[in-house]
Amino acid sequence: MKIINVALHVKPEFKKEYEDFIHELVINSAQEAGNEFYGHFKKLDSDNDYEIIEHWKDQEAVDFHNDTPHFQKFLAHVSDYLTSEPEITRMDY
Repeated sequence: MKIINVALHVKPEFKKEYEDFIHELVINSAQEAGNEFYGHFKKLDSDNDYEIIEHWKDQEAVDFHNDTPHFQKFLAHVSDYLTSEPEITRMDY
């Protein structure tokens, strides 16, 4: 299993727009073949920090996900909403 955690620090003035933007990614990613879990959460101790938690069956599922239109849209526009680059942690389980 491949586990990917992505920490996202959102500009306070774009929080609502960010939440609308991320919705498409989460819904579509969770329905992909090879996806075991795909969640998006706001951290309890911060109004502007979020985390994406992904569990994938294998690297093939991750590679497929990386080529999807909804993930490519995310990559192209997520920086518009963030104060810094996403912090990505990858693990094999």
